[in-house]
Amino acid sequence: MSARPRLPFRMFWRVYLNGLLLLVLVALAVAGVGAVLGREPAGRSPERFATYVAARVTELRGDPPALARHLVRMHEAFGARLTFYSGGLAVASSDEESLAPLAAGDLPRLANGAFKVPGRRFTMAAPVPGDPPGYVILTGHVPSHSLLRGASFLTAVLLALALASIPLARAIASPLERLGRAVRAFGAGDLGARARFTSSARGWRAAAGGEVGEVAAAFDQMADRIQALLRSEKELLANVSHELRTPLARIRVALEMAEEGDLERSRRYLAEIGTDLEELSRLVDDVLTAARLDLAQDRGAAAELPLRRERVDARELVLRAAERFRAAHPGRTLDVSLEEALPEVDADPALLRRVLDNLLDNAGKYSDAGQPIGLRARQRDGALEVEVRDRGIGVDPADMARLFTPFFRTDRSRARGTGGVGLGLALAKRVVEAHGGRIGAESAPGEGTCVRFSVPRAAAS
Repeated sequence: MSARPRLPFRMFWRVYLNGLLLLVLVALAVAGVGAVLGREPAGRSPERFATYVAARVTELRGDPPALARHLVRMHEAFGARLTFYSGGLAVASSDEESLAPLAAGDLPRLANGAFKVPGRRFTMAAPVPGDPPGYVILTGHVPSHSLLRGASFLTAVLLALALASIPLARAIASPLERLGRAVRAFGAGDLGARARFTSSARGWRAAAGGEVGEVAAAFDQMADRIQALLRSEKELLANVSHELRTPLARIRVALEMAEEGDLERSRRYLAEIGTDLEELSRLVDDVLTAARLDLAQDRGAAAELPLRRERVDARELVLRAAERFRAAHPGRTLDVSLEEALPEVDADPALLRRVLDNLLDNAGKYSDAGQPIGLRARQRDGALEVEVRDRGIGVDPADMARLFTPFFRTDRSRARGTGGVGLGLALAKRVVEAHGGRIGAESAPGEGTCVRFSVPRAAAS
């Protein structure tokens, strides 16, 4: 079993660690802003609170009842117990039971200001100046922003965010892993490998911003085109092999008879050999033209099929195409309908003849011998429009999108009556578009097919 690829794993950790780094930077930024705005350093708030209480006691020590009420309000507000001592006696307290006084050894520390009473948990003392001097002692909940408490809070927040970032990091890395597996499988020869991002993956597609989904869809489309191209090449090889086999076999039989001295039978094959050679020449010509078209497309969108343009009489062009079809298919009925005034076109006459011959040849192949074929030409919207209509087998709606693609055949059988490699309509489309025209088809199964193309008329001299 092959080891799991490491690229997606590294991608996950890169995303995850980048997220953690951002969280740390945010925490540092918050601390920096607090320092710039002048917040108290950690550990100073309890002493400042005790000093504040002592200052309030100093103001009110001359009025013991008012002082007692104030201590009660501070107890209710902050939850701390407070007692004011003066001359060794408890003068006022926030509740009925006074706090224990300072030990004799702690009294000298009052000269240095507020301090935490040693040996007593959460207890602070602060001096109260006056005559006689005293001190206030408080215990319980004292406002505190100690370093340990702040660090604990920040650690908890960072830990929660770090854990919450794992699904997000996986959501971003998961589509990349899936796409990476599909790409590697395709590169290893599995032409059916696809990313296939479906609606079930909406969550991580949204997390990835849709970009990964777009890349995956582009990869699937590319893979479909490559697979279709390779399939077309295989079909081309099979079709060409099939089309070459029969005429070559007949030529070989005629040569063998000639070697045996049976000249009479050999002569009977001469006409068929001429037809076979014509088919072979047409087949090779189609394949070479298809190669030229592919080469022109590979050179870029601006590349065009080389054209030998000249002014062409449309009427003569269509009538000669009809004569060639009747000569090649003496038993078929071809109905020709031409307008009186057909425009001249600035075109390559050889390639336009090829278009007409291909369309008429297809109409003959895919319709019964007793059914007529229609050929119509007219002037429309400043262009020459030509229409070839048959009453044959038609094209399934599912196949219409592929009708003008190379190597596509509506009739996939290998009967001689429908021979060819599926290049006729593809070549016709490329030639018409190279002339600045358009081509399209209408069809229904069992009712026949109509192929219509138009090329611009020649500019006035």
